[in-house]
Amino acid sequence: MTARRKVLVVGALGMVGRAAMQRFSGRADVQAVGLARRAADFAPDAIWLRADLQDAAATRAALAPHRDVSHVVYAALHEQPNLVQGWRSADNMALNTRMLANLLAALDGAPLQHVTLLQGTKAYGLHTGRAMPVPARERDALRDHVNFYFDQQDLVADHAQRAGFAWTILRPQIVLGVAVGSAMNPVAALGAYAVLCREQGLPLAYPGHPQLLTECTDARLIAEAIEWAWAAPQAHGEVFNISNGDVILWQTLFPRLADLFGLPLGAPAPLRLAEAMPPLAPLWRQIATRERLRVADLDALVGLSWQYADATFASQRPFAVPPLVSTIKLRHAGFGACIDTEECIVAHLQAMQAQRYLP
Repeated sequence: MTARRKVLVVGALGMVGRAAMQRFSGRADVQAVGLARRAADFAPDAIWLRADLQDAAATRAALAPHRDVSHVVYAALHEQPNLVQGWRSADNMALNTRMLANLLAALDGAPLQHVTLLQGTKAYGLHTGRAMPVPARERDALRDHVNFYFDQQDLVADHAQRAGFAWTILRPQIVLGVAVGSAMNPVAALGAYAVLCREQGLPLAYPGHPQLLTECTDARLIAEAIEWAWAAPQAHGEVFNISNGDVILWQTLFPRLADLFGLPLGAPAPLRLAEAMPPLAPLWRQIATRERLRVADLDALVGLSWQYADATFASQRPFAVPPLVSTIKLRHAGFGACIDTEECIVAHLQAMQAQRYLP
């Protein structure tokens, strides 16, 4: 009989963390422990811890009763108020590495078997204005710029070598999932944008570049890959791109979104959501009161994701080439799960409606 795993999900209220907690909680073969800065509103049968990873002492105290953790899913992330600018901030990079260092120090001596890290296409320098290779392969990562991905990778590899645990790194494309207040949640931004258009009697207009082709990754797919990697020796010490397996032209999604929210479809109209949406916070509060939504504050629901949506839809600065990655390495290693991106976006929006985050 396989020993029961004790899985610590760090950043458990983000999209990946939430998907991981929902996958692992309530199972007889896994004890799920979620670490976050805020209180959780799901997975009541899991163990929930609250701590700020920037505080080494608080992190150590929170984890003191749980030094029997066998698996770590590290999905925590610190972003700056100016999201895109923060991606190039040396101070922010150092902070993110220090957060992971505080966690590993708190777990020093624990019987760790596996640690999962998350990276992304910033590993290929996309945020620096350079064109990515198409498709970008794992070997195309660039270490010639300030990026905590590589500092964290080196940190975990060093700890693993000394402590004897395995590690795997996943590089998803644009992550799709359910989360509240996440800095990079296009699903929440799309849903709130559609609801605010409907409330104002406006058609749903696509706000981004008309020919923006990209890939996305369902957070549930990432959670599945995390568990797969635990028992896959060929995944240990490796980095993998991961995506849904298809591509999406954002503009072609909008007829489906208009239908979901009962809106007429408008002509595409470039719009900076980070400028146009926050002033509508009072209107959102009216909607939330009327519809009895769980989050009445628009910023608490969407947060920096307005900025992320602007970057994702590239309305102001189109990408030189489509930001596509190769997932051949992951498939050759044995993980072949996939999901239709349009269907996954709709499913997550419907989940946010069912959970009363969206009307």
